[in-house]
Amino acid sequence: MTGVRAVLGRVPAFLAGAAGAVALETSAGLLLYTDRGLLPALTLVLAVEVGALGIGLWSGHMSLGRGAVEQVRGRWLLVLVAFSLAAAFSMGLGLQHGSVSTAMSQGLGLAFLGGLPLFSVGSLLGAMARRDDLGIAAVSTVGVPSILGAAAGFLFAGLVLLPNAVPHTIYLACLVALSGGALLQGWVLDGRPVVEVKDQVWTSTGELRAEVRILGSPRREMVTLTENGRLRGAEDADGRPGRGWEGAVLEALERKDGLPGSAVYLGGGSGTLARLLGQAFPKLDLIVVEGRPELVDLARAHLADWEERTSLSLSIREPLDFLSQAEGSFSLVLVDSAALPHRGGAPSLGERDWRLLAASVAPGGRLVMGGLRSVEGEAGMPLQSVMREGRRWFPWVSLFEGDPVQQGAHLLPGEGEGVEAFLVFSDSEACRWPQSLSGFRLRELREA
Repeated sequence: MTGVRAVLGRVPAFLAGAAGAVALETSAGLLLYTDRGLLPALTLVLAVEVGALGIGLWSGHMSLGRGAVEQVRGRWLLVLVAFSLAAAFSMGLGLQHGSVSTAMSQGLGLAFLGGLPLFSVGSLLGAMARRDDLGIAAVSTVGVPSILGAAAGFLFAGLVLLPNAVPHTIYLACLVALSGGALLQGWVLDGRPVVEVKDQVWTSTGELRAEVRILGSPRREMVTLTENGRLRGAEDADGRPGRGWEGAVLEALERKDGLPGSAVYLGGGSGTLARLLGQAFPKLDLIVVEGRPELVDLARAHLADWEERTSLSLSIREPLDFLSQAEGSFSLVLVDSAALPHRGGAPSLGERDWRLLAASVAPGGRLVMGGLRSVEGEAGMPLQSVMREGRRWFPWVSLFEGDPVQQGAHLLPGEGEGVEAFLVFSDSEACRWPQSLSGFRLRELREA
């Protein structure tokens, strides 16, 4: 989250801290209105209420089996219920002339006036700080605004509320402030994705995961497949490609090239682009090569069906090993770089690998390498290295970079520095694609 949402996202923690401080000070004032046993009573009240706050903070980090956003919303409900009970208790249960008179009413007062509200506030703050499967906390900064809110709450309660308002009015004022905080945080959280893990598979090479990622306002949904945190596939709710480069490739073929003679997709086990190419070009002879059969199973279970075409064939092989035994060449070679060995955020390819890739592209054909990130400065050196090596084998190399602000881009995992990018290698300038493709623009086109 950026901009106004990031700033306003700190306000709910501030309000929660202020409400906790008001509850602590109000309950202490009500429970300690006595001329005997002040120190033991003060010790008990502070120990119980601060302990309740600490236990609440600890419980806020515990997973309830739901997404982080839903857990925060559930804790907001707990806070509102706790302060409603405190308002009801302070208004009608055991209060005589503003004080608690009996041991039973003092115990209940300690629980309902201070312990439960502080526990709920602590649980809420703990849930705000808890990181979800995206590695993102619901609120970027919790400690500072909540402590400042507590300080403001002490001052406001001691100087304004306690001298001028009855106890139940104070708790009701906290309830109103917290309701506003809940609404504000609901709006803020609508601007960040919610992650629901649908399936996990452990293989000899690591973890494969299928996730549903939802953005609340405007509502968007994405199903993603990841391998050890690297994005291997993504589709929106309508089956369109979530990875921009796949959509750009499809657009380029439909706009300029028409039907490729033959094509191979190395690492295309998610099936999204294979399905769309089959729909656009029913006579296309396409081979999908995937080294992880478990990824294909996840795609079959969670993405749109892509194997209904008879002219599409699937080969479960390591992508580069397939090329070493392939017969002939292809007019279009697609490569998901996330399926290749990586180093520094870009595929690590040796001379043998480049030789295989170059030999697999027919004259006048193209090699498209997607799933890359274009970064400025030293962090972009791995991609520059891939382009440099590619120019040894292909006279023309085109770098397409995505728009930094793309709808749905922040729904995708592993989005780090830079922008999404893909490379197009060809043996002729005549083979180059349009300068603008579905959210991508040609940045660089150089002859070796």
